[in-house]
Amino acid sequence: MFLFLPLLFCFFCSVAMFRYLESWRAAVLYAAIISATALTIITDSLSLIHSLSFYPVAICWLILTIIAFLKVYADRRIALVWPHVNFETWSLNEKRLLGIILFIMTISALTAAGGVPNTWDSMTYHLPRVAHWIQDQTVGFYPTNIIRQLYITPWAEYAIAHVYILGGGEKSANFVQWASMVGSLIGVSLIAGQLGAKRLGQLMSAAIAACLPMGILQSVSTQTDYVCALWLTIFVFFLIENFLKFTTAATLAAGLSLGLSFLTKGYSYVLSLPFLILFLGVKFKGRQFSQALLGSLLMIICAMSLNISQYYQNTQAFGSPLWSDVSLVNGSINLKVLWVNLLRNVSIQLATPWKRVNENMKKTDSKAAGFLGANINDPSSSFGGDFAIERMNLNEDYSGNFFHTLLFMIVFIGSCFYRGPEHKISLYVFTVMFSLLLFCLFVRFQPWHSRFHLSLFILFCPVAGVILEHFLGQKSLIIGFLLWICALPWLFLNIQHPWFGNFSIWSQTKSVQYFYKHLDLMSPYMSTAKYVQSTGCHDIGLLMGEDGWEYPWWVLLAGKGVRMEHMGVSNKSANLKYPLGDFQACAIIVLGPGTNPIIRADGSDYHATWKIPAGVDKITVFLRKL
Repeated sequence: MFLFLPLLFCFFCSVAMFRYLESWRAAVLYAAIISATALTIITDSLSLIHSLSFYPVAICWLILTIIAFLKVYADRRIALVWPHVNFETWSLNEKRLLGIILFIMTISALTAAGGVPNTWDSMTYHLPRVAHWIQDQTVGFYPTNIIRQLYITPWAEYAIAHVYILGGGEKSANFVQWASMVGSLIGVSLIAGQLGAKRLGQLMSAAIAACLPMGILQSVSTQTDYVCALWLTIFVFFLIENFLKFTTAATLAAGLSLGLSFLTKGYSYVLSLPFLILFLGVKFKGRQFSQALLGSLLMIICAMSLNISQYYQNTQAFGSPLWSDVSLVNGSINLKVLWVNLLRNVSIQLATPWKRVNENMKKTDSKAAGFLGANINDPSSSFGGDFAIERMNLNEDYSGNFFHTLLFMIVFIGSCFYRGPEHKISLYVFTVMFSLLLFCLFVRFQPWHSRFHLSLFILFCPVAGVILEHFLGQKSLIIGFLLWICALPWLFLNIQHPWFGNFSIWSQTKSVQYFYKHLDLMSPYMSTAKYVQSTGCHDIGLLMGEDGWEYPWWVLLAGKGVRMEHMGVSNKSANLKYPLGDFQACAIIVLGPGTNPIIRADGSDYHATWKIPAGVDKITVFLRKL
C-alpha cells in the first residue's frame, strides 16, 4: 500500500498541472520533476538525522500526497478528467504505432515484474549501496572495499531505496528504469511535436525509441542509464519550451531536470552542455539574451542545489566534488582523440552477429585512425585494454543498436534536405551531434559505452519521427513495424531476464536468478551463507576486492538484527566511520585466494573455520576467537 504513495503524489501533481497546461503529457513531465525533487529532498533530509527508514519515509510521502490532494480538491475548477483521445480521428497506421508502443511497454513491465536484478553493476554497487543505506538509515558515506558505492552519482539508487523501504523489494526496483522508459517516450513525442511533427510523427518518434534494443534491456534492469535519459529528455523539452516562450516554470523545470541528470550519471554534464550553449546562442540579441542568461543561471543554480549533498560528501571524503578512483576523462584532448573515439563509439553500435565482419570493421577503424596518425588502441583515451567489437548480443551491458544506427544515418542525411519552420530541425540535429562529439572528445572509451549512448539515441528519435513523417507519410509505419520485429529478441531473450529456456524468469527461483552473470558463485555462496547462519553470528564483516559480488550476501544472510560492514578497507574510504558506530564482527567472509589461517582485525584474532572454492577464487569464513 505505502509503495503507491509516491505514485499517488505524482498523479495528483499531474492533475494539478493539467489545469495550467491542458496537456496531460506535459503535466506528467512536470509531475515527474516535482516527485523526483521531493524524493531527493526527503532522502537528504532524513539522512542528516539518520532516519531513512519506513515510518519517516512513509509519513513524508503521506503528507505530500495529502497536500497535493487538497490542492486538487480545493480548486473546484479542476475536474478529475481522464485523458480523452478521439481515436475516430486516428488513421489505422497511427493506431498500429500506438499498439507497438503499448506492446513493448507491457512485455517490458512483465519482464521487470518476473525477473530480479542480476546485472554485474547491480550486484557490486547499485544494490549494495542501497542495502547499506537502509541498514544505516542514511546515505552517508561508509568504509567500503567497493569505493564505487560512494562517489558515483546516486539518484537512481535513491529511488530504488524508497521502493525497498516502502515494501516493494527487488522486483519493484526494476520499475524505476521501466518508469523512466515510459517518461522518456512521453518526452520524445513532445519534443517531436515541438520540432514540427504531427500526431503520426510524434507516435513514430515514440515507437522508434521504444524499439531501441539497449533501451528495452535497460528498462527491466536496475542499471541507471534510462533514468539519465529520462531527465535529459525532460531537460531538453523544457529548454525548447523556453526557446518558444520564456517562462519561470519551464526554466525551473529545466534546471531541476538537469540537476537530476547530474545526480544520476556523470556523463550528463557533457551531453547537456551543447543544449545550454544553443539556448544562449539563439537568444544572443538584445533583451532576449539577458533573459536567457538569467534563465541559464537559474537552471544551473537549481541543478547544483540538488547535488549539494553528494558534492559535499565527495569533497569531505576524497577532496573533490567529482572525485573518481579511475580516470574517466581522456588523458589528452585533441583532434586525434576525437577521431579515434568517434570511430570506436560508432563501431560498437554497428556490431554484427558475424565475428569475421566485426574483425574486418576493426581493421577498417584502425586504418581510418591512422589517417590522422592516431592509434585505435590509444591507452590515453580508452579504458579496458585493446579495442574490440563484440558480436551482436542480448546483454544489457554491451548490446548495440545496429538497425537504429543505420536508420539514424539515413535520417541525418534526410534532415539536410528538410526545410521545416525556422530551421528547428537543423539546430536540433546540430546540437545532438555536438553532444556526441563532446562525449567522444572528453569521455574515455569503455567497452560498455553502448549503455552511455542511450541518452543520445533517445534524443535523436524526435528527429527520426519528423523526417520519416515528412518524407514517407503513412508509409513510415513500415519502418516502425520492421524495428518492432527486430526488437523481439531483446524483448524475450534478454540474457539477464529470458522468457524461455533453462533460465527462464518464469521457471527459476529468485536465488538462482541472482547468479545469472556469475553462475560459478551460486553454490559456494549458498553453502557459505548456510554455514554463517548456523554459527548464530549477526555482525558479519565483508572483505573483498573492488569488484566483489556483494549483493547476494544481503539476500542470503538477511534477518532481524543482522549487520554487515566492510572490513580490511585499504582505499580512501578507510578513514570514514561506520554510520551505526563501532563495529566488531563475529564472522568475516573473505572473498579471494587468501591462505592465512588466522587474521587480526580490530584487536581480535579470527580463525578460518570454513573454506570453499568459488570459481578461480575461494570463499573463507573466519570466526572471532573468544
